[in-house]
Amino acid sequence: MTLFGNIYYGIIYIMDIKMIIFDLGDTLINYDCPLDWQSLCPLAIKQVIEVCNFSYSEEANAKAQNILKKYNTRINFREYEVSSDIIFSEIFDEWKLSTEKLQLAKKTFYDYFQTNARCYEDTESTLQTLKNRGMKIGVLTDVAYGMDNEYALRDLIPIEKYIDICLTSRDVGFRKPNTKGYLMIQKSFDIPSNQITFVGNEEKDIIGANNAGMISILIDREDKIKDYLQYYTINSLEDLCLKIF
Repeated sequence: MTLFGNIYYGIIYIMDIKMIIFDLGDTLINYDCPLDWQSLCPLAIKQVIEVCNFSYSEEANAKAQNILKKYNTRINFREYEVSSDIIFSEIFDEWKLSTEKLQLAKKTFYDYFQTNARCYEDTESTLQTLKNRGMKIGVLTDVAYGMDNEYALRDLIPIEKYIDICLTSRDVGFRKPNTKGYLMIQKSFDIPSNQITFVGNEEKDIIGANNAGMISILIDREDKIKDYLQYYTINSLEDLCLKIF
């Protein structure tokens, strides 16, 4: 017997689950780029400079890269969130430019990384099945470089009808594994934590869910056999519907 049910012939029976919360990137949405955007930042910054009609130089690009590196949580871990306005204002200040084109710069930068974003093939069918089973569905996602919700949430448009609540680290003020976002969702629906499952693809997803008292499920699409102390591992969202009753 586990905290949440029995495992029998590879099937997990979770008792009294009322809500499933998902991470976004590499869980519901495929961004077709590495989790760490640092290697792609030079091209994104170059595009920003060109679109905003600034005078391009390798020095200007390097200055922006250094600032972005400072706020890259894959390199410099932090749990509190920083807004995109703070990050890009610092870049503009380093470039000695007014912030008149700040919004255009941000949009161009985030567009670069979201161009190929799409739902996984099993995303919509899984969410539809869960809704048909009466599950509440939530999303809790960290954003890169303080991304505004107007950009982060546009990736959810094809599936937003299935989602009851979505919080980003901009909404919460903290990043995973901090438990604030998990508990904000839990309190919004007044569902006990042990009746909520969290599905994510990273160690921080699992740590946060475990610390919040939720049932953690790692989605390991590449079958790399990762052990983050998750309660269960699946290789696709289809597994979630097949193995959870």
